[in-house]
Amino acid sequence: MQSHSSEQAAIAKQLSQELRTYDEKLRELLHRRWDPELYRQLSDQFDHMQMEAHLLPALAGSWTDLLISRVDLTHALWTLSAPSRINGRVVAYHAQHCVLIEELRAKCQEYVDRAPPRCG
Repeated sequence: MQSHSSEQAAIAKQLSQELRTYDEKLRELLHRRWDPELYRQLSDQFDHMQMEAHLLPALAGSWTDLLISRVDLTHALWTLSAPSRINGRVVAYHAQHCVLIEELRAKCQEYVDRAPPRCG
């Protein structure tokens, strides 16, 4: 079992919290149907999380899956003929995206759990 540094554990803990916030804001965006400002905030937040995820090598595959899922979900949102209504395709992509968010959060927790104890 691989041990992770305390710095990686701190990044993982932060990333897990940001993923939770991202998930909540994404649900809000879907509930509102369309909010360009919230979408921009989510995009900025995702870019920030991606930088953090790159510092955690064990997340590489899961992060790639989440990124692909986000592209699929975004494409489904952009191609809605009536942006005020969410169709089954968007719901399905969002459900998959949520599963991947939770998987990433679990992997972040593994970083936290495997970090060496802090001396103090």
